Amino acid sequence: MIPLDQRYQWQLLEEFEEISRAVVSSTLLAAIVQAVLAGFGFYFAGLETVFLLTLLTFFAAMIPFVGAAAVWGGASLYLLFFVKDTWAAVGLALWGVSVVSTIDNVIKPIVLHGQSKLHPLLALLSVLGGVTALGPIGIFVGPIAVAFLQAALTMLQTELGSLAEDRQAATAAADLHEPPSRG
Repeated sequence: MIPLDQRYQWQLLEEFEEISRAVVSSTLLAAIVQAVLAGFGFYFAGLETVFLLTLLTFFAAMIPFVGAAAVWGGASLYLLFFVKDTWAAVGLALWGVSVVSTIDNVIKPIVLHGQSKLHPLLALLSVLGGVTALGPIGIFVGPIAVAFLQAALTMLQTELGSLAEDRQAATAAADLHEPPSRG
């Protein structure tokens, strides 16, 4: 039982469904793009297990903070210490830092904005804030909390707008019944 008007309950439910779908799809899309980009890096670095590393990157990319860096970082260290290929190790590390690990900060806000009513900057901040405050689960909870806050503010704005309209109507009705003043 929620002490809200039925239309607002439905609005909150729709907002929850919308943002939940957006968070899941943005996370999956970002993981796919990170894995593909990392796969290019693995290939050009000369690693033999490109498919396996790309698949590991896909799954790791869904883990906040550690993510894809765990895979491309490990591969860079492998190239440096075991293969003794310094250039490939440095190149893969630079590719990982500059492209692979930053692309999700571009993709997630765009997808969240495209599939929900969250502004891209607000979407990015909600993901980062959620992860900072709550850890890995914050990637989902942060945007949902911000979407609920946004929906609540919209409801408040609607209610305040209708109160202002009622007050104007009451003032206009009272003005009609006042006797004219003599001056």
